[in-house]
Amino acid sequence: MNGEDDTTAAPDASAVSSNNEPAIDPHEDEMEQSVGISEYLSDTGFSAVSKARYSDFLVHEVDLQGNVARLTSMTVPTEDNNNNETTAPSPADDDKKLDMVVEEEEEEEIDLETQLTRMIKEQHTAKKVLSMLEVHDDVTEGESTDKTAEKFVTLPALEKGDRKAVHEWVRKALPNARADTLDGHIRIWHVKFEREMPNYGNFGPNNNNNSNNNNRKPKRQKPNWPSDRPDYLRFVLYKENMDTTTATKELSRKGSRGARIGYAGMKDKRGITTQFCTLYRTVPSQLVNPKAVASSMGGGNTKDRGFSVVRLGNFEYTSKELKLGMLKGNRFDIILRNVQAPGDDLASQRHVLEQAAQSMKDKGFINYFGTQRFGKFKDTHLVGIAAVQGNFEEAVDILMRPKSDEREDIKQVRVEWQERFKYGKNKENEANAAKSTSRKLNRFMTGEVAILQSLAKYPMDYTRAFSAIPFNLRTMFVHAVQSLIWNRAVSYRIGKMSKDSVLVGDLVDVGKGSETVHVVTEVDIANKKFTLEDVVVPMVGKKSVYPTNELGDFILQLLEEVGLKKEMFQDNKCRSLIVTGDYRKIICHPTDVDYKIQEYFDPLQPLLQTDLMKLQDENIVIRAQQEGERAKLAMVVGFTLPSSSYATIALRELMRRPTSNEFQKDLTLE
Repeated sequence: MNGEDDTTAAPDASAVSSNNEPAIDPHEDEMEQSVGISEYLSDTGFSAVSKARYSDFLVHEVDLQGNVARLTSMTVPTEDNNNNETTAPSPADDDKKLDMVVEEEEEEEIDLETQLTRMIKEQHTAKKVLSMLEVHDDVTEGESTDKTAEKFVTLPALEKGDRKAVHEWVRKALPNARADTLDGHIRIWHVKFEREMPNYGNFGPNNNNNSNNNNRKPKRQKPNWPSDRPDYLRFVLYKENMDTTTATKELSRKGSRGARIGYAGMKDKRGITTQFCTLYRTVPSQLVNPKAVASSMGGGNTKDRGFSVVRLGNFEYTSKELKLGMLKGNRFDIILRNVQAPGDDLASQRHVLEQAAQSMKDKGFINYFGTQRFGKFKDTHLVGIAAVQGNFEEAVDILMRPKSDEREDIKQVRVEWQERFKYGKNKENEANAAKSTSRKLNRFMTGEVAILQSLAKYPMDYTRAFSAIPFNLRTMFVHAVQSLIWNRAVSYRIGKMSKDSVLVGDLVDVGKGSETVHVVTEVDIANKKFTLEDVVVPMVGKKSVYPTNELGDFILQLLEEVGLKKEMFQDNKCRSLIVTGDYRKIICHPTDVDYKIQEYFDPLQPLLQTDLMKLQDENIVIRAQQEGERAKLAMVVGFTLPSSSYATIALRELMRRPTSNEFQKDLTLE
């Protein structure tokens, strides 16, 4: 916003400082500034390294009843097999019980194509298998499957020993796949077609193959579930250095056939997280091997890096399935290493840290949407702006263009795509380029692959191509737009208007009957009816109410600056971009805030005891100081946040420093 309006009715969208001078902060971060994150409530801060190691970031989920998910027992209950069996495991599954440990190298998924290629000697077939699985993964429940999409892929003929190796690999590496052998050829299909396969006549071109014994549909045993037992197994999932999707894939496969694992929220890969999960009519022995408990459990808060760990425990039965959003929040325990605080001695530095912690206890923090809301390449909101405008060609172009931090081979593929019209802008050139490019992209690039597969069939139809992106990903684009506007609006409200007072025209959350928000009046101010913690700012949408003070004008000006109008959120060719709007409190007040200031000497010294360490009776022991070694200072801080707030933003306020990767990469552990 250039602020060219001569009147004073609409404030200048570029000014968000707390005085008439431009905001100058020695610790500003370009990434945060670009998505509207610029203000602080606190006056003092310090420098520290956050999330230097994944074991420095512990997360415990808090359910709707306030129960904290903690792994306190890995005992597998012994139960009467006659009463507890739901379906008999297939012989091929006998050796596949999850030994309560999944250890894999980081980025293992990138090597799946290479692994399969080495076994079958055909890279294009390996790509075809993984792409087929990805396509069917992207079809959410309730959506129809593309009738033209392949439902299985046949591998080249292999020797018996090689076929056995492939079957073993499929079972271990592809939890969303199944396989059989027909006439010496292995067929791999998505698990959602389990009931249709292996009846080759339903899919294959040769209907006369149905006499093969391999084509007989296996009989399923009827479930034998005790009538007095609740339908869902509830347990605690503890994981290290692994995202929730990866951790739950194998568990879902081990449960009763067709059972989908339920969980309340996704947890990041980079951390040690604990959450509740449910599985329908599944007993613990289907998920874990009781004998494995006695084996070396590994993991914990060690110096070893690059490996992932999963543990299950605290088994019980419940009548309620867990679904996304069914959580109150998360408990965070975080190590801030190599603290650099103002002060000439340790006592004065400790005082600064104590002041910072007390400020967060008393004032809370500005409830910004974190930079992760804007995607890995920080362009999610740009895609969203173009899409909300109805410019789907531009939206597709932004998503497909080269990214600065991407692998060079992927960058080159994106450049080739941009040059698809070098010899003429026509449908044939785009269709051919789409087919070629889709084969070269990583199968986990869900949005890009979906776009290319659509353009290969319907070249230059960008509305259709954008709509081919999975629903959840499409909604992320418009949510990023809402988040950008919200962040910038709140920065203006805190920095330019007031960071400690309620103002006439503000919106406050009342949540009574049909009235969700209330516009603050002079009478409310006189009666001191509300505090800053009651104030909300709207997420733009077709039903959003805007503040009646200058902030409301500023929000409309922000929309205009990025080429949007509030009416654009009411009518769009892509229905997933139509949003009703919502309200978000500008201040988040963490609960149960505690902290400890710790001296240490080893840069990689474990400073937090994990649930697994407690189970293994492994305590934190600070290594003794060695000759000539300087003591380092750490702050171990803990707090509980509601599910919609960001721990990184809380840390930003605590330290009064940016926490983006771009800023953190310049800090060291020494």
